[in-house]
Amino acid sequence: MLPIVRIPSFIEQILPRFSSIFSKSQLRHFAEYLTGLIVSENKTVTGINDNFIDHTDSSCKNNFLTSSDWDDEKLTRERAKIIKEHIQKTKTKEGSLAIDDTLSHKTGKSIEGVDYFYDHREKKCALAHQMVTSQFIAKKYHLPLNWRLYEKQEKTGKEKFKSKLDLAVELIKEALSWKIPFDVVVADSWYFCQQIVDFLASIAKSWVFASKSNRKVSIKGKWMKLNEYVKTLSADCFKKLSLTRADGEKVDVHSFTRTLRMHRVGRVKVVISFLDEPLKGNPFYLVTNKKEWPMEKILACYLRRWPIETFYRDAKQNLGLEDCEMRLIQGIRRHWNLLFLAYTLLQTNLAKGSLYRWLKANVVTIGGKCQMAAGEILRSFIFWAYEHFQKTHNADEVFKMAISKNRQLKMNPLFSS
Repeated sequence: MLPIVRIPSFIEQILPRFSSIFSKSQLRHFAEYLTGLIVSENKTVTGINDNFIDHTDSSCKNNFLTSSDWDDEKLTRERAKIIKEHIQKTKTKEGSLAIDDTLSHKTGKSIEGVDYFYDHREKKCALAHQMVTSQFIAKKYHLPLNWRLYEKQEKTGKEKFKSKLDLAVELIKEALSWKIPFDVVVADSWYFCQQIVDFLASIAKSWVFASKSNRKVSIKGKWMKLNEYVKTLSADCFKKLSLTRADGEKVDVHSFTRTLRMHRVGRVKVVISFLDEPLKGNPFYLVTNKKEWPMEKILACYLRRWPIETFYRDAKQNLGLEDCEMRLIQGIRRHWNLLFLAYTLLQTNLAKGSLYRWLKANVVTIGGKCQMAAGEILRSFIFWAYEHFQKTHNADEVFKMAISKNRQLKMNPLFSS
């Protein structure tokens, strides 16, 4: 990657809001680290640091993340303000709160907080951090709210242990305290449990959860598992529906719905769906406390949780969620906090000017926005090179200045001669 001579303008514009959190030198590291998360190919501390043309030693950025005295909670509160400002600016009255968890894969066993967790995609255990996260999903945008690190009881001890369900409740309470206007909570089957359902009832919130096939419902006075109940249905019971996911992809499903009494939950509305044709393949089950909703609305509501999956993909592929090589949990937590901020800034389009108005209208993916930020980096470098060439009239001299502190370029034999 070309040396970075100036941080992108949309990051420059937000720096005054964080000046009370950081000292002058910390604010520089803050701006550079945010920039690196968005545009650097190598998103480790060293990789980000080396990209800047006039950088300090990488240990300074490492200290910024692991031992500097800035307040993480203040950073999170300022990010919450940005989120609420965007909600107000877009006049968003309601949305969904999605709860989910993901693995941030690691290779070193000595990294604080890592453990072996089952990876459902790889279908085997993997060394990773496990994060429970919350996401606000409105009709035209979605924003990550916050995260919690899940650690097994054998590591935390019984007194400090918090299950993923406990962490989910914390995140829902936090969204309430931030006054996020969600009217329904959506999550996969792991979070469909009495603890979560009872808590949502206590705060009068609606919910739509995926359900496991072994949940029991009462049919003519007898308890029956959902996967047994579906066998009593005929193909004529199912209605074909065409749905649109949040990413625009069309999904055809064959669905059946009925209000039933569910064991330990009470009366709920159950939706049973097949993708290809009725009673062929494995069905998926949705359950909601909104018994008056038609099944089209229930299915559409659950599909609105899809952006939390795209957030995980973007965070890993474009913003370096899994690239952090620090071993201390303090640095890792701050890496995550800054990543959440970077994603929030890219989504809320805080910057002003004709270029960013064009971006808002034409560039919708996080990858595309990262590329546009990289384009601004290129533009700044061209201006820098031109100014220095005007002074020296020696292209080789300008080139040497550009790579003088970039170890990655200096080690490349194409540039070292």
